Amino acid sequence: MENHKEKQEIFDQYARTREFDNWNDLKNCCIEFDIDLDEYIFEACDLVQEEQQKRIADNVEVKEILCHIGTEYEVDKSSIINPENLIK
Repeated sequence: MENHKEKQEIFDQYARTREFDNWNDLKNCCIEFDIDLDEYIFEACDLVQEEQQKRIADNVEVKEILCHIGTEYEVDKSSIINPENLIK
């Protein structure tokens, strides 16, 4: 369960924006009132992905490449795949 702690916190934050105490509260309400939970799951997953993309953007390294027609830039792919970018 420890490896999902960050994701759970993002899901909890999302639930609070929907005026629930946490994700479990939102989920239980949906179950109790027979409300489809899928939309909430997708929206919360989008927030997890958004946070991960922010980390990637913050950690990306751009290499300057000099070539015969001018300066080009290339992204160091190892900085994108960096495990620190993953939300575990």
